[in-house]
Amino acid sequence: MTGPAGLVDGGWGRRMPVPDREISTTAYLTLGLLAARDWSAYQLAEQLGRGVAELWPSADRGRYAVLTRLRDAGFVETRQEHTGKRARTMYSITPEGREALARWLSTPVRPPSFEFEGMVRVLLSDQGSLDDLRATLAQTRERALAQRDLFARYAAFISATGGTFPERQHLFALANTFMVGHYEHILAWAEWAERQIARWPDTVTPATTHGDQVRHMLAPGRRLFEAGQPDAH
Repeated sequence: MTGPAGLVDGGWGRRMPVPDREISTTAYLTLGLLAARDWSAYQLAEQLGRGVAELWPSADRGRYAVLTRLRDAGFVETRQEHTGKRARTMYSITPEGREALARWLSTPVRPPSFEFEGMVRVLLSDQGSLDDLRATLAQTRERALAQRDLFARYAAFISATGGTFPERQHLFALANTFMVGHYEHILAWAEWAERQIARWPDTVTPATTHGDQVRHMLAPGRRLFEAGQPDAH
């Protein structure tokens, strides 16, 4: 059983700290938002949807449940605010929550990972038609363009106003530059891939009929590998 201030009931009245590893990255992201100011659950959900979902997709899943867990752990506390007859629950970070967030920021970071359904479809395209592959690449290109433009608008907004978190605009600039470049890369890759498949008769036979093209496509990765071998210098 979890008690206040991030303590777990160990039996016989003993209290033990909740291990930080049991707190998800989404929970730490929520603590980070609350470290700047108090928010309602709706406001937190709105903030998580402003570019964060593209960076951390799981933030959109269970975002309300994480507040309950953080409250039970003693990392956030709640209060009621009233506007006329309407009441809303406001969340604020506790000193224990700030300590947990600071501890997490000092731990080793996990390797980058991301969800890319379009690439999964590309890998399995031999089970579909060439038109299916063309559609996958076209949709990937169009959505990458839309997302790139979204983060470009964020960049303009932060530049003009300081953004929602002006005290963090220097950090948002680092992340925004990555996200713009990320979608630029996907956009350039999709356009390149469309050119590569332009003369394919289908999605199966190029494995045996387009060997030179396959080797050419793999050349950049092959050169990087060879450059990293001990006898390459």
